[in-house]
Amino acid sequence: MAAAAQDDEPTGEAEAAGGLVRAVVGEDGLLAGLRLDARAMRFASQDLAEHIVSAVRAAQQDRLRRVGDPPEPPEEGVDMEEFLRRLDAMEEQAAHDFGKLTASLDETLRRLDER
Repeated sequence: MAAAAQDDEPTGEAEAAGGLVRAVVGEDGLLAGLRLDARAMRFASQDLAEHIVSAVRAAQQDRLRRVGDPPEPPEEGVDMEEFLRRLDAMEEQAAHDFGKLTASLDETLRRLDER
């Protein structure tokens, strides 16, 4: 898998299936782009889905390598309850966004299988 970045933003890029599937993760850690080479459509739908997940996860890991360790929160004045609530909300949003992406990919694959 390959990784590259255009600038200092903490983004990530990776590929799978020999470069036929390429994912880009934005600075927020969410999927920002997905490129499927036309030859990737020859894969069975389950195999294509696995390649997509592999590329997305690798891009997310690439982003995490670029970001490094998260900064330590300040010890004074931190409302840990609010911090954890916001973190939970971010996790829920990420899961929701990934669910929408997965549903969209499933629909696309279903349509391709019908051809």
